[in-house]
Amino acid sequence: MVNVSSQAGSFFQTDAEIEKEKVKQAKCNYTLGDAIRLSTKALALMVVQDGKYAFVAESGSVAKRINIETGKVTKLFKGHSGPVTSLALSHQGAYLWSGSWDKTVKKWDAKTGECLATLQGHSDFIKCLLVVGNYLYSGSADAHIRQWDLTTLDCKATMKHHTRSVETLAVSNNGLYLYSGSSDRSIVRWNLQSLQVDKTLVGHDTNVTCIHISEDDELWSGSADKTVKRWNVETGVVDTTLTHADRVKALVLLGPYVITGSSDDNIYVWDIATGKLKSTIEGHFDEVGCLAAFGSTVYSASLDNSLRKWSITASALKEYEALTEERRRKKEQEQAASNGLTEEEERELRELMEDDD
Repeated sequence: MVNVSSQAGSFFQTDAEIEKEKVKQAKCNYTLGDAIRLSTKALALMVVQDGKYAFVAESGSVAKRINIETGKVTKLFKGHSGPVTSLALSHQGAYLWSGSWDKTVKKWDAKTGECLATLQGHSDFIKCLLVVGNYLYSGSADAHIRQWDLTTLDCKATMKHHTRSVETLAVSNNGLYLYSGSSDRSIVRWNLQSLQVDKTLVGHDTNVTCIHISEDDELWSGSADKTVKRWNVETGVVDTTLTHADRVKALVLLGPYVITGSSDDNIYVWDIATGKLKSTIEGHFDEVGCLAAFGSTVYSASLDNSLRKWSITASALKEYEALTEERRRKKEQEQAASNGLTEEEERELRELMEDDD
């Protein structure tokens, strides 16, 4: 059903959309996860120096370096004319590279914040950046990957195989292969010596949003099809699939866990060995599109304009699960009250429904 409201923010919204917005407002907070409030939506995240500093790309056309311990912005990188979508560091952190909706890549002095160069060549939004050896690789909504020389800043090659936007990039541990994930549903492995396609992996139903290479060169991919998959790259076989309730937007590996960020506002911790969900971290109130890991801590940045950190220890995971269960029970009690049922009646009704299934 469409709701035609007199409130400007609710014109032609469906009842489901209005209800979803109410849920988000109820979850709104800037405290959980030692939240650091950002001025605009977070679109990319890097954590450096053992978790002391974070570089955040924001929809407000800027990138920032933030001291995670104090929550203070220590450097502002301002010069793009559109949302900043991607970040990379080179030369032991001396230079910051940023990609934007303005179709350019900028090189910055990471210490002073001075813009040193602007790289042009893509015909659409920059979606991802990656430094490998002496080169910067940029992926774009124009379906191309460009290879830039870090010293001369020349574009040395243009790589085209995907038919739609290049969403994410990763490199093999030996530095010989570049992986690209696309909204055309495929993951491509490029030989960095020849710059030719070596393998193509197809298994997701829609956009590949994030990829991560493990220490033993297994490839993990997340997708808008609500799954994460683990691939044997050589055989192209998927041996693990983790199913989510909504789109997967980010993933990292930390010890025995794969950790995912989703459009349902949550962070999920999965046991790699069993493929089972270990814990759900609830704290954000909008899409979690950025994750980074250091030590036993995961850092998350979201469209809710916040950067947060979460301990990934056995005791912390149990605490997150207890909080999730407490919130679930509270929600059920509220629903029962609105239905005019007692908690016992609601429980019996739920059991009857489960029996029917």
